Amino acid sequence: MGRGRPKALCYEDILMMIVRHPVTGRCIPAMAIKFIHHKGADNKPRPTFFFFTPTRKLLFCAVSTILALALHDDAFDAPSLTTASAIFGSRPPSYMVCTPLRWKASKLKIPVFRRYRGASLSEDEAMLYSKLRDDIGDQSLNSGHERRWTPRFARRGASNAANGDAPDSVRDQMMRHDPQFATFHHAYLNEIANFDLQNAFLEEEKQSQLFRLFAHVSLTRDPRATADMVPEEVWASLPPDPEIVKLEEERAELKQGNYRIDGHIHEEKIRQLTQEIRKKCAQRDRQVVKQYREHYFYNRPTWDIERQARGEEEEEFTEPVINVTIPERARLAEIFCHQPDNLTEDQIFQLKIETVSLMVALCDKRETVKRDRVQQRTEVCLPIKTEPLEIEHKTLPSPDRFPLLLHAAQCPDCIGDERLTREERTFTYCRPTVMNDHFDDQHLIRREQAERSGEKIRCEHPKCRDLKFQHVNHFRRHVQEVHGVTLRSSEQVQQRRQRKERRRQMVRKQCKLV
Repeated sequence: MGRGRPKALCYEDILMMIVRHPVTGRCIPAMAIKFIHHKGADNKPRPTFFFFTPTRKLLFCAVSTILALALHDDAFDAPSLTTASAIFGSRPPSYMVCTPLRWKASKLKIPVFRRYRGASLSEDEAMLYSKLRDDIGDQSLNSGHERRWTPRFARRGASNAANGDAPDSVRDQMMRHDPQFATFHHAYLNEIANFDLQNAFLEEEKQSQLFRLFAHVSLTRDPRATADMVPEEVWASLPPDPEIVKLEEERAELKQGNYRIDGHIHEEKIRQLTQEIRKKCAQRDRQVVKQYREHYFYNRPTWDIERQARGEEEEEFTEPVINVTIPERARLAEIFCHQPDNLTEDQIFQLKIETVSLMVALCDKRETVKRDRVQQRTEVCLPIKTEPLEIEHKTLPSPDRFPLLLHAAQCPDCIGDERLTREERTFTYCRPTVMNDHFDDQHLIRREQAERSGEKIRCEHPKCRDLKFQHVNHFRRHVQEVHGVTLRSSEQVQQRRQRKERRRQMVRKQCKLV
């Protein structure tokens, strides 16, 4: 925290407004953002203001993104500004060129981009830098770029885009650089000489467009490449790692065939070995992926040239199909990835309203880590217990898609979460124990807090939402008797938490020893 607020972009840093374009006369949303924090540090006496206007490419429209987040947070002070249509339909009085859109006083110091705590969006905790860094890196690799992108790529790209178009003083102001240290030239200037020196010397026509391509980060992009592109046969042919095998043998000898190790005489050593094995396996997997990507990008041009020399047809590349389960996400992906270039201003205006509305609706949806597993399970033969239910769901009306009697490994809370897709709501875990771990970690704490504060506890099943319970044990009994799902008792939950705490202490102790 700094200045009584998080060290992140808050609503009070954004001036959202409706302005009348001086040429077209069209009223459009625009915003000014005051940047106080530079890389998380509040050590600049003078903030920098940046103005943002709507872009034709909706994928890059920062104004639309902020509007969607503000609508979802109900941050506008005007009670009528609750939809995208209301905002885009606003206009300044005829005698003014701008109407600011004020924020509620309670929202001023709230971060615009916030982190998740379990399944819930935090009220006041800013999103971590690591989230941005990891997502940028994963998306860049999945889009076929040879190198993993970092936020510095964006900073460097922005500074080089401004270099030459803007005076050096303006460029340094935007980058928050002190001109006397020449930070841009030392750390941000592109090492590629972005000038056709050859043709300038030969007094021939300069290939400016070609040089723009040479300096672009997508020069070596291969859309066939993905983040994890190692073929299954490569994984299958990998020899066992001797170090990992040795650790596994040592662990097996200590466990002596026992599955559960709680209270085992060698519990601490076994958990230490398990942690070491997990770490080394992850390191090995990352190294294999890294080496294969390097091998692919180095040799793929040669493979393509040799195929052409043999007279073979060019390998047909099929653009990946947008495969998402949430309808709002699917429509947004369609708009962002396949937006036509010849749209009129009125068409773009209507598309922006639809885009903002979709983003607001998407904020109320939720995807879980089970999504990929759900898709994998639908590709194989379904278990005998769930197959009739899936067939029945297709024919029965909406309320009967979620029967009262659940599978013993289904979560009684997720089935009522309308933010999830139907597949995720009806997901069946591999074992009831795993489902109980999920319930205790994701849903139980909220109910325990409600019990302590004297609030009623509600069953989230679509058919039981009118039922309220005084204590968590009453809820457990209801879930077991009505829904057929056995949850852990309070004593079992406490024992599990104590075991987890002991493991954390073991890890802390090991870290101190290291």
